[in-house]
Amino acid sequence: MSDYYPADPTELRKQGTRGVISTGAGVGLWLVNGLLRVPFLGPALGGVLVLLGILGLVGRNRTDRTTGVVLMVAGGAGLATLVLPGLSSFLFGIGGLGLVGFGLYNLFKFLRGLKARS
Repeated sequence: MSDYYPADPTELRKQGTRGVISTGAGVGLWLVNGLLRVPFLGPALGGVLVLLGILGLVGRNRTDRTTGVVLMVAGGAGLATLVLPGLSSFLFGIGGLGLVGFGLYNLFKFLRGLKARS
């Protein structure tokens, strides 16, 4: 029934933003997964991400600290390619798939809301 009413502009904006950012992040995660498979580049990239995460933890506001934690986890997964290359590759692949799926779902809702507005 709610499909017949015009969509709220703020909700529509949220769906579009979530869709673009999530889809881009998922594709980015797949690219990082590909880079982590390179023998020397994977652990080096993981170490750089951990260092950037530590710098983010020193940040003043909450989003800097959250970003720092995310970077440290991604860096730890990159360093895990030394010990468990199959597991970290699987996790990055599944994470990318989930983000792309979530993004495409939000983009679909965004386009459907745009159609309802016209």
